[in-house]
Amino acid sequence: MSRSSIYCVAALLVAVFFPGCKKAPPALPELTSAGEVLERMVAAYHEAKGYQDNARVQLHFNRENGKDKVIDQDWDYSVAFARPNKLRMHVYQAVVVSDGKKLHAALNLDEVRGQILDISSPDKLTSQNIFDADPLLGQVLSQGGAAGPPLVLPLLLEEAALDPVLEGAEKPTLLPPEKVEGESCYRIEVQRPDGRLVFWIDQKSFVLRRIEYPTEEFRKGVEEKEGKVDNLSLTVEFAGATLNGEIEPAAFQFETPADARLVQQFLVPPPLLGQRIGDFKFRGLDGQEITRESLAGKVAVIDFWATWCEPCLKSLPNLQRVADRYAGNENLVFLAVSVDNDEVNDDAVRQKFAETMLSLPLARDPSIAARDVFAVESLPTMVVLSGDGAVQDYENVFDPELADTLPPKLDKLLAGGSIFEETLQQYTAPGPTGSASEVQVAVASVAEPSEPKKLRMSTLWSCREVKSPGNMLAIDDEQGRVLVLDNWQTVVELDAEGHVSRRHKLDLPKQPEESVVSFLRTAVDGRGRRFFLGSANGVQQLFVFDADWQRLAVFPTGGTHPGITDIQLADLDGDGVLEINVGFWGPTAVQNVSLDGELRWINKSCENVLRLAVAGDQSGKQSLLATTALGNVVPIDEQGQEGKPLGGGKRFVQLVFTADLNGDGMTEICAIGPSKTGEAMLPGENAVIGLSAEGEVLWQYDLPAGVPANGALEYVASGNLLSNRGQWVVAGPDGSIHIISADGKLIDRFNTGVSLSGLAVAQLNGQPALVISSPEGVEARTFQK
Repeated sequence: MSRSSIYCVAALLVAVFFPGCKKAPPALPELTSAGEVLERMVAAYHEAKGYQDNARVQLHFNRENGKDKVIDQDWDYSVAFARPNKLRMHVYQAVVVSDGKKLHAALNLDEVRGQILDISSPDKLTSQNIFDADPLLGQVLSQGGAAGPPLVLPLLLEEAALDPVLEGAEKPTLLPPEKVEGESCYRIEVQRPDGRLVFWIDQKSFVLRRIEYPTEEFRKGVEEKEGKVDNLSLTVEFAGATLNGEIEPAAFQFETPADARLVQQFLVPPPLLGQRIGDFKFRGLDGQEITRESLAGKVAVIDFWATWCEPCLKSLPNLQRVADRYAGNENLVFLAVSVDNDEVNDDAVRQKFAETMLSLPLARDPSIAARDVFAVESLPTMVVLSGDGAVQDYENVFDPELADTLPPKLDKLLAGGSIFEETLQQYTAPGPTGSASEVQVAVASVAEPSEPKKLRMSTLWSCREVKSPGNMLAIDDEQGRVLVLDNWQTVVELDAEGHVSRRHKLDLPKQPEESVVSFLRTAVDGRGRRFFLGSANGVQQLFVFDADWQRLAVFPTGGTHPGITDIQLADLDGDGVLEINVGFWGPTAVQNVSLDGELRWINKSCENVLRLAVAGDQSGKQSLLATTALGNVVPIDEQGQEGKPLGGGKRFVQLVFTADLNGDGMTEICAIGPSKTGEAMLPGENAVIGLSAEGEVLWQYDLPAGVPANGALEYVASGNLLSNRGQWVVAGPDGSIHIISADGKLIDRFNTGVSLSGLAVAQLNGQPALVISSPEGVEARTFQK
């Protein structure tokens, strides 16, 4: 899981150790024994009332076949400590701060971005209670970097600090003294089974100033990725290491971001959510082979269990109740996959089911796909796949309420929706203090239909010919038309009267994981040619189409990544040629691609992009705005260079949208983000927020609480509904519609009475109309003051 570097080989160094060298007088002649020097060092740390350094882990090597290219990398490794329980550590991807009353920690990991560990400080710190403060924190501190755990801690806090270091090693030897930054140091060599370790110990203060680590085992990990290397070194430089020095009180103060979620334990989202599952093969006990392809187009509930697993046998009857409820539904598959080894034969598996009165379809896992494909680490584990093979739900604990909690999820998936975003939002968006069980994101109930209070609303037309309508695009050509996604694989074209004029079965690759489109983008180039893009959140590829829906390109063409999040068409460099801009989950960030699929640039500063928008000014110059899981809005120019995040990170923002509502060539910006800041904020309490070009909050309009039932809904549109300046049109999670002016004033709102799956503002035969889609069909409505 280590993200700090491709060179983090956690199992390499089991217990690595201490700090370097500075300000020392000549070597003391009476210390001629390596053992005595080490004892004096340990005593100096044990007796110290405080300690601080500005340590770094440093990796250096030359590529043999890389034209002597030198690679230098370093990582935080600093510690400040005051007895008995004040601490500040910056180690790899972790920051840990204890002021003596509270212990806070933050991890620079995508999985827990925005979460702050907030627990009581122990009365007396030990290495153990620091590492045990949280499982993920302990893992990052001990396995998150090249030099292993922070070695100063056992020196300061433990009696037998050197025992793990010297275990299995030859007797330490004293090398000739040398200098670090002009200061003389003892050098102690330790020959261990994994190689040569050297401590550099200040001759005056006995503070550790440098450690040289063994590299032979570490070399293997480096050369697997870099090829043959020369001059490999791995050291810790304990710059500024001082015992008993003055430490600023501010060092032990932790500044909690206003929008952070305070947690008692880091909440890690389940694996694989939103990702297309890899190839797998199960053997059904009915003799049928079950693969990813055989389940394509169906919602699949796969429960991994074993005959020896008591929690599994308690959970499976609840799953049986759900399966009985959906008996006869051909679009839903239930499967109980036994992970028992070959010593347990098929009859034994059947017998265990017979004993518990279960009739779920049974399968075996001879290729160990549970471990290698589904990332199953404990039983029971239940994985729910949508028809396109995406992991929508992942439960690896016994849920006694499964018979009640699973059906609403299945109903959404069967209706063509997506649910994994709701789960991920609980982890990436800020929330209240507490454990995962305390953070509940409620799916909003559909509100009873109502009329606007100020505007007169009329139904222009209704269309019931689209079977599973989703997100839409309005095309403002001569008559006006609306493009509606139908079941993620077809675009239905409606004319200005709401009649189906054409159906475009999208030319998509045959592989299931690449065969869905849940949102569309369009733009016209400098020669008047229209192009379309299609993709879906979490998929591996996007598709480029011409005006007649002929597929022109696919991007990317190979490799795997965590998934696409958003796409936009834009002419950023102003040459009249459109480019594709792609946001990704994970470190892939933002990429700019030509229409024929050639990569132009990559910006890696915006990990976990949530949405992209195109901004423009009165000169016609365009740029990108990217929202990330950090909650900020990052501008990116035509060369892929990022600017200062808008608003300086003062307000957490999840989604961003742009439109020229005033017709002056300058785009307005609105965003979706939490309606509150701080601990009182709950997931699902969102607002529409107006931002200036500098990112300052101009206005806020709170939305109804909850999340929409259709997770794929793009619920902000813009356009001119009232024959004056344009408006923002926002779909509430309860099926409500909110019409908001450019300056953030509510013009009107009403309830549609349906679960929305798409919306657009269109000009139909010159008449402005709001077009909405739902499981009941597509409707166009007009408004008058």
